[in-house]
Amino acid sequence: MRPGSSRAMAATALTALALGALLTTALPAAAAEDPVPASRCTPAVHVLDRLPGAGTGSWGSESVNDFGAGGLSVGRSAGLPAYWTGSTVHRVPLPSGYDSGSVAAVNHRGLMVGSIQGAVGAAAFSYRAGAPAVRILPGGTYAADVNDLGTVAGGNDSSDTAYLWHGGTLTRTLTVTPGHTRVHVSGINSRGTVIGSSWYWDGVSDVSGSVGLVWPGGTTGPGRDLKPVEINTDTDWHPSAIDNHGRVVGERTSSHQDLAAETYWDAPYTKDGVQIPGLPAHEGKGWLNDISPSSGVAVGTAMFPYGIPPITPVDQAQIWPGSGPLRALPSLAPGGPAGAEAVNDDARAGGWAYDGDPYDGAGTPHPVIWTCALG
Repeated sequence: MRPGSSRAMAATALTALALGALLTTALPAAAAEDPVPASRCTPAVHVLDRLPGAGTGSWGSESVNDFGAGGLSVGRSAGLPAYWTGSTVHRVPLPSGYDSGSVAAVNHRGLMVGSIQGAVGAAAFSYRAGAPAVRILPGGTYAADVNDLGTVAGGNDSSDTAYLWHGGTLTRTLTVTPGHTRVHVSGINSRGTVIGSSWYWDGVSDVSGSVGLVWPGGTTGPGRDLKPVEINTDTDWHPSAIDNHGRVVGERTSSHQDLAAETYWDAPYTKDGVQIPGLPAHEGKGWLNDISPSSGVAVGTAMFPYGIPPITPVDQAQIWPGSGPLRALPSLAPGGPAGAEAVNDDARAGGWAYDGDPYDGAGTPHPVIWTCALG
């Protein structure tokens, strides 16, 4: 899982299809806890409860970012770190000096991780449902992901440092080869393989750019570049998530072409990333934000990264079965943007959706879950 909503909220894409027949207004706890056999599975988008607060209704204030066991999901509501049991929202308690944040990920043992911000700065944290307080992770400004062994991956954006923690203790600093700066971690899988990105300059040319990185589990060396490495003024690579088989999903962006190309890489990462056919209405442009732990299903947002509706379509949540083209996920309303940030092995996707067109001054964002998302 991973914090893709911050990217999705900054862009816009496809005019959403009206699928009111699929819409329900809440996610029953039983539906969240029990996988539904495919033969009885009807695709639907479910609206979850929101926290009250000043952040409600703003871009990026609402999102489901990851799934735990049973009916547990985690993310952000009213601009605050939050989690849900079924459709019921719960606030993660904030320490003094912090007033916003997000839960980025949760493992199947219920350990949540994320970041919080406030007057005292930014901090990485971990938390378990029902605990009276979060645990601040030493040295970190963010925690991006956690695996089922309890290893947390994150870092410090102020010092361009990437870390691993376990049990609240900093256990490793991830290293990079010379020329790499602005290191940012985005995921970790059950084998301990970590992915991220950095800003790279080869020391010779007069340009630099963002490249993908992978730290294979069980090794202690510096991060390896994900291919291709294109250092120019217009190409950046952003790996977002990794599954337990080692498949990495993310995107390539190009500001001059208003391009975001959904891409994946497979272990042992000796070949170039493969671009996936995107939604035609978005000219194939978009992001992949997450991949399920074992089933190979990925989700993201079809979008024009630098577009402005109505010149370009509004954001459209999308899902990829692991081969073939991407598919659109239903939105809450015509003209209502939506984005998918999380997916699990039961083809349940999570993210955010507007119930109207915010560019016409209407519509409110909601945290949502798509059940039977592969249809």
